[in-house]
Order: sequence, then structure tokens, then C-alpha cells
Amino acid sequence: MTTITLRSAELFDVYLTFRQPMQTAISILSKRRTTILRLTDQEGRIGYGEGVAFETPWYTAETQDSLRALSPLLYRLLAAAPLSSPAAVAARFQPIKGNQMAKAMFDGAVHELFAQAEQTSLAAYLGGDENRSIPCGKALGRSSAEQTVEAVGQALNDGFERIKLKLAPTDTAVLEQVRKSFPGAPLMFDANGSFQVADLPLLQEWDTFSMLMMEQPFPADDWLSHQHAASLLKTPLCLDESIQTTQDALLMRTLQAGQIINIKPARLGGLTAALDVRSISPSYWLGGMFESGIGRRQTLAFATLPGLAYPIDMSGTDQYFIEDLLEQDYIVENGSIRYAEHSVSQERLERLAVSTKKL
Repeated sequence: MTTITLRSAELFDVYLTFRQPMQTAISILSKRRTTILRLTDQEGRIGYGEGVAFETPWYTAETQDSLRALSPLLYRLLAAAPLSSPAAVAARFQPIKGNQMAKAMFDGAVHELFAQAEQTSLAAYLGGDENRSIPCGKALGRSSAEQTVEAVGQALNDGFERIKLKLAPTDTAVLEQVRKSFPGAPLMFDANGSFQVADLPLLQEWDTFSMLMMEQPFPADDWLSHQHAASLLKTPLCLDESIQTTQDALLMRTLQAGQIINIKPARLGGLTAALDVRSISPSYWLGGMFESGIGRRQTLAFATLPGLAYPIDMSGTDQYFIEDLLEQDYIVENGSIRYAEHSVSQERLERLAVSTKKL
């Protein structure tokens, strides 16, 4: 039986610059601060993880500062004894409540170590098909109606099979103009929890726009509003921020508060938890966290598993940040992307890090 004994851990505090600012329903991002974990075992193998919390708690309660502050404790829990499998990570972290993104950073790095120990790719280690071509969707930040129409047209020309619009309750005119310009486009919208129960009539109005899904209209803990909306709307509801544990996925199914789950391993505590949620999801796809290529490499590995109901949220890494952290970019061609074990650029990682810390 394969076991992993950890030898050292380093954190890199990295700032990446977007090629174009990304505006969600409640936040604007021009730079992405992210934390990269480099985990080394006794055999000299290196696994990477990414802590994708944001600088402020607008998405979940975690932040980059809280993630980094908790990391020494998490590493001590993992390094206390050899690890017999990646599932041991969740077991060691059980005494720590919440902090899913901090946990996921270590979970991802440990998965990479075990895949290397088994001399296989992470995709194959998870049970996926590493040769699979993965269909992609395009996520577009909030903008004017004119700019959004132009961006949707470009995304369709590039072959993307699902277009996600970041919208707030004040964006009816944007949605109207996009649908008028592209009557048959595979559209959805993501509200990042910016709607309130008083906005339900507005959602019923948007229900007429023939969308694939409405993602996270209400705040993460507003289960009753999601349940009520799901019973009234023809457009399926997708939950994102609401699903932070396997129990949340079960609650959604029990309450019939949504029909689709946006699985993000980082939001769930790691790849092990994401596999559990996948097994009980009525329908799922994979979203992104504005992460570097390191986090995307692990999301892509998960995407090679069978069962995706919709194209994943992923543009090519060449289109995202001015500089990324991998030696090679992931490229979207004709609306699809292929998984590969692209190496981390040590030079870029160390150059773009504003600080490093040994745990």
C-alpha cells in the first residue's frame, strides 16, 4: 500500500494580473491574489495546491489572510504521521470547522503526490479519461449591454457551448439585448447571491428568456427562497455558494431547492469532497474560481470524469492572466480543452510571489 510522509511545505503569496478586469454581480477584480502551496514528501516528490479564497469575504467567509493564518496548523495535522490515501486529509482536518478553501489547498497537493507515487496522471488517479476533450463555457463579467452583446458574439464564434453572464437585479436590459441579438444562444446567468426574495417577480420575468439555468440567485444560506423559486420557475436553478459540504448537496436535493450543482473542489474542501458531491448530485458541472493554472490543472483532471451535464467554466489560461504559473498554457480550441500535466514554472512562481513562508 502506498503511503506518503511529508517533509516540508512552503506558501507563496502571489499576485496575478487579469488581461481584462472581471466584474461579478458584487465585485470587480483586476488583480488576483492567490496562495500556492508547495508540498514535498520524503521521496522528494512535489505536489502543488492553490488557496483560492478572495481578499475580502464576498464569496465565502474565507479570505487570503485567514487561509494563510490557518495553514501552519493544517500542515502540522497532516505531517504528524504518514498518509495512507488522499482521503486521510479530510479525516485529519475533521476537528477544524469550515475553512474549506484552506483545506482544499492541502487536499489538492496531497492528491498530486499520490498520483506521482502511483506513476500516473492526476486525471487517471481520480478515475478519469485523460485523453478526453472537455467542452468549455465562457464566463463574462458585468458590462454594458453593447459590450456584453459583442463579447457573447465573440464567445460563440470561438466555439464555446455555454455562455455565462454575470448579472445583478438591475441588468434586465443587458439580458434582453443579448437574447434579442442571439435568440438561440446557450445562455445562463450567475447572480452570486445578489437577489432577495422581493426580486422573485423579476426572476419570473427572466424565466421567459429560455436559459440553461439560473445560478445562485439568492444568498448562500437562503434555502427557503431557493426552494420557493425552484417550485415556480421553469428554468433550472443551479447552486454554487450554497453547496460547501456534502450535507449541503443532500439538503438541496431533499428540499428540492435546485436541480444543478456547480462543483468547485476548492469550495467543498478538496477533490475528495468533490467526488462525494458528484456521486449524489442530480446534475452537475464545474465552475472556476479565477484561479491560476495550478488550480485549473486540478479542475481539469476532475472534469475528465464521466457525468458532466454542461460545459465547464474555463477559458484558456492564455486568455486569463498576463502571466500564469504553468510552463505551458491550456488552450481552448473549437470550444473544448484537453487535460495535460503541464509543469509549474518555478521561475514565475518565485518571481511573482510577493512573499514566501515555510510551514
